[in-house]
Amino acid sequence: MYQLDGASRRVIILEAAVYVAGCEGEQAVTVESVADQAGLSPETVSEEFSSGAAMLAEIPDFLDCRMSEYMVEAARHLPEGNSGGDVLMQLAEAYFAYVQDEPDIYHYLFERYDAMDEERVCQFAKGEKSGTPGADMALNVVKRFAEEQGAVVAADGDISPLEIGRITLALWSLIHGMGHLSVVGILRLQHAVIRAANLKQVDRLVVDALQYWFKNKQIPQRRPIMNDARGIVEKVMGSEREKPFVAPDNLEQMDPEEAKKVIIEAALRVAGRNGVDRRFFDHVAEKLGTSKDFLTTIVDNDFALREVAETLTTTEMAKIFEACLAELPDDTPTVDRLQIVAAAYFNYAMMYPERFSSIIALASGSVVPHNGDGSSHEGMTKNFAIMMDLLRKFVIEMGITPTDQLVYISTLAVWAGANGIAHLCSIGDFKSFNEDLKWALFIQVVTVSFFAIAHGLQILGHENEEFKQV
Repeated sequence: MYQLDGASRRVIILEAAVYVAGCEGEQAVTVESVADQAGLSPETVSEEFSSGAAMLAEIPDFLDCRMSEYMVEAARHLPEGNSGGDVLMQLAEAYFAYVQDEPDIYHYLFERYDAMDEERVCQFAKGEKSGTPGADMALNVVKRFAEEQGAVVAADGDISPLEIGRITLALWSLIHGMGHLSVVGILRLQHAVIRAANLKQVDRLVVDALQYWFKNKQIPQRRPIMNDARGIVEKVMGSEREKPFVAPDNLEQMDPEEAKKVIIEAALRVAGRNGVDRRFFDHVAEKLGTSKDFLTTIVDNDFALREVAETLTTTEMAKIFEACLAELPDDTPTVDRLQIVAAAYFNYAMMYPERFSSIIALASGSVVPHNGDGSSHEGMTKNFAIMMDLLRKFVIEMGITPTDQLVYISTLAVWAGANGIAHLCSIGDFKSFNEDLKWALFIQVVTVSFFAIAHGLQILGHENEEFKQV
């Protein structure tokens, strides 16, 4: 738990309740369990809360204040004379740290409760105050950054509040995506120092791009293909949604190949909901109502089950990417192909939220190129290799010589932007929103995050007139 020096007794109790709920489930939140976690007596806890239900009722508001206070405290440590860009970098690192500090309760912090309802998110995305402390603070910082560059932020000014809103939403999505990949996704396998370095490089690309846009008073607009992106991917993927998993009663009497399919599906659902830990095999057996001994007669071991489940889902996603790209005319620009892949990724998360989560949790392949020229290699899953190869091609078309680091960071940034909004809309804060709003938010995020990364590449000293027309 956080070090809560000077915190009130009520806050200490709620902090303990969050940990019990996040690690053991909300049903485990009782006066006694929270008292034990907080190092207090049950009598002391009862003076503040009469029951576990009373604590649970207060947790949603507490979590919102908890994060916003964490962000405010981080910004407070900046030296005097800081710029809006400095604050944005600090807030991004604080959000990332908040996500990474407590991996055991990540799913509870970011998936259990909606931080904002549809009305508040719409206000936020339009650059208006939503009444959500963290979101309003972020909007103010982005607006301040724009004004520091000489831009007038107003409906009839150089940059509209709507543009401030969609930029702030994109920043949130990108940093959230980096955090999601770093806590429950493939980046969790990297050293913490590397994960922090990844974030700083991505942040720097984006903040430098924003500074350029604000100085020149021009914000990139969506590509025309994004008007058709939803239709393109839905045509390929159809309308059938993920169905609830029901374990068969006769699993142990089934044909081994059929039983294996059921076991793999159960493994995907377990990974999607709970992640992958040392008791993964136990959790799968429990979900199926069988024993680990039976599982080993069908799949050799924990590692083999994870590997086959990962291969199944990543190959499935790669085939969807290829099918969506095949719908495009041969002369479709690479920039548009990249955005269609992002749309397919997003739609996959909307249609199959648990399967999407399992892809993130089971990921174990390489995401780092090592051929010297940024090209993919056999150690990468095919879905990621498609994204990286398209990004590398885009870099070459910009007149830039691709390197492993350049292509890696650029791909990671574009992926993080799409992943952040996909997670928020599938099982995160925006999961209950209507589909049209989710797609509108996605298009805003991808437009800003992609062009921010693209401009960051230009800053490396390889601008050309052709790219300025993108």
